[in-house]
Amino acid sequence: MNGNKKILALAVLCAVASVGFVLPASAEETMQHDLDEVIVEADRDALPGGLVRTTARLGILGDKSILDIPYSEMSMTQKTLSLFDDPSQSLANVLQNNPSIRSSTSSPMYTDFSMRGVNMNGNHMMLNGIPSLFYQFTTPPSHIIDRIDITSGPNAGVNGVNMSNNGTDGGTTPAPGTINIITKKALDTPITRYTQTFSGRSNLGEYIDIGRRFGKNNEWGLRVNAEYMDGGLSLPGTEKNEKNIFFNLDHKGEKSTTNLFAGHFDLRVNGGQRWFTFGGSSSSLPGAPNSKMNYDFPETTKWVHGYLMTLNHEQKMDDDWSWFANFGQSRRSGNKYNSNASLKFDDAGNFVNTNRANAQNEAGRNVYAQLGLKGKFSTGTVKHNVSLAFDRSYAKYWNDSNNGGYNFIGGNIYDGVIHQPGLYPLPEMRYAKPSWEETNVGITIADSLEFGKAQLFLAASRKHENFVNLINGQKIVNNNILPTYGLTYKPTEQLAIYAGHTESFSRGSVVTNGTKDYVNDGETLDPVKSKQNEIGVKYQNAGILTTFSYFDIDQANMIDVEVDTGKNLYRRAADGKNRYKGLELTVNGKLAEKWTITGGLMYLDAEREKTQNGASDGLFVNGVAKWSSVIGLEYTPDKDWGIVGRAVWNDNAFIDNTAAAGGKTEIPSYVTFDAGIHYKTKINTVPVKLSAMCYNVTNKDYWMGRGGSTTFGLSMPRTFMVSAQFDL
Repeated sequence: MNGNKKILALAVLCAVASVGFVLPASAEETMQHDLDEVIVEADRDALPGGLVRTTARLGILGDKSILDIPYSEMSMTQKTLSLFDDPSQSLANVLQNNPSIRSSTSSPMYTDFSMRGVNMNGNHMMLNGIPSLFYQFTTPPSHIIDRIDITSGPNAGVNGVNMSNNGTDGGTTPAPGTINIITKKALDTPITRYTQTFSGRSNLGEYIDIGRRFGKNNEWGLRVNAEYMDGGLSLPGTEKNEKNIFFNLDHKGEKSTTNLFAGHFDLRVNGGQRWFTFGGSSSSLPGAPNSKMNYDFPETTKWVHGYLMTLNHEQKMDDDWSWFANFGQSRRSGNKYNSNASLKFDDAGNFVNTNRANAQNEAGRNVYAQLGLKGKFSTGTVKHNVSLAFDRSYAKYWNDSNNGGYNFIGGNIYDGVIHQPGLYPLPEMRYAKPSWEETNVGITIADSLEFGKAQLFLAASRKHENFVNLINGQKIVNNNILPTYGLTYKPTEQLAIYAGHTESFSRGSVVTNGTKDYVNDGETLDPVKSKQNEIGVKYQNAGILTTFSYFDIDQANMIDVEVDTGKNLYRRAADGKNRYKGLELTVNGKLAEKWTITGGLMYLDAEREKTQNGASDGLFVNGVAKWSSVIGLEYTPDKDWGIVGRAVWNDNAFIDNTAAAGGKTEIPSYVTFDAGIHYKTKINTVPVKLSAMCYNVTNKDYWMGRGGSTTFGLSMPRTFMVSAQFDL
């Protein structure tokens, strides 16, 4: 989109907004406030206020009541996305409405976030129940999402067999939960919707959403969603360009349901590298610089394009039994230039000589298939809801990385980077080479037993994993059983007390030179195991759903040991365990007639255990805050207006740095505020929704910790967004 088109589009948007808010008397007949015909995509399973649902997915058993699921579960609706999402930012900006989730980076190049202190990213997201279709640079675009089921609890053996990859920690960290994205389907009411957004400095987005049902009894549905976004973000010198188109075709018959989702995506981010490491010896980081500071060289970019699809089918055999099939596939490729994954600076904020330019070319392919049977029967007074599934998942990854020389990136965090003449020419982009491939096959069985006021949930996955390091030919074969079980007791229909346990395994990762050089480059690390336990209570009454839980998670502690500070040379290795024990409180629903609340509080005691010679035992896990909370409120004075506010707080965290000889360095605490307003009206006969939102209202500058990592991020500056949605 060229400059003139941007100016014209912005002018149109501003004109529409001004018409919606300020009208001359002569326009009163044209502008109507009767909204009876406005298309409302209300969720019948939503709590009062419409931000979260009362049902969510219990793995291969399908949707169940939140109160019947023996771990923490939160299902966000489209309304939550419409209130808190800025499409130019990461989806983590919305996910952090769940108190167990915190955004781990402000860089638009990445999707990182943490759940209960453990780093996660797009790799951990499922799409319509299909795992591993996204990765660290990509998440599902928000405009295709109908709901988000967030599981922050023990459920590893529930969903079937999937890949054990994790782009943040190199494939070595079992996730503490899952995030399942459900795509939009056509509604009974036709939709022809056009939305335009403006955010940051010059970023314009255009969205088309068309939905129709057809055939006998509207049994067929087609929903098409497309996006074009281009322009500068609130961080000067950073641009985001995104183009995609997706369709969702579904069929609802008397005995079957089928859903096909597919599309193509193309995403490029120019600039916006925001990761740092500390090479000083102070007990606290230097004060955060102005968040508008740009640390990129002009050619900094990251680009990925590809396609993905999911297919879900369920066929009833009789009133009690049905079989199901799920299939998914994705293919992506792309490249990047950046100034190291993390720029290192000292106590004074000066960048040290280990920083350099990096070029990387990569590609990935994932294929998943599942076939299963589910049904219900009784044995005496016990009711069984059972499911049996067979899975196969396959992934292959291509990669090549090429580094430039040292000592060509200097300057400091407050005045900006200085790129020495030796930085150029930049490293040549090389053709990606096969890096690894992984195949998983398995069988999963689950049974939810109901007897009186109690429910016992039992599940287990038998997983056969075959991993091949294509760099050195090394093979790893794992045969694991992943058990999951939980007990729920409901003294009343509104109150549930539960306990759950799960175990999960993750393949050993391939150590690969990239933005860091490793003396053990090409080595495959050993697989790791994680256990999770949780007990809690859920209470739903008077339009409010409250969950209070205690959890205990262990995880392998992966570290980079610096072996040569002059050459930025490391050894990647495991060093004991990280132990995450905490309390979590979530509150969602309608506080009063005009007030809706979402959010909660988390206390997290994350320490290291069984490290080499006990050197780091008892220290906090890198980048994990002990306390954190989020509170979001919507006030609706009438049916047309809504006012939104949100506060996110993170307590101080700690990181280790080698220069401090094993000491701990503090990342200060911070709190941020977001605020917005939305208004529904009509222009002639066209329903219109106008919205305005400001993120980081106070323009707070702060460092952001990353769970389990010595790398940390810098906040994004204050960001404004306005949008206009037209139902044509």
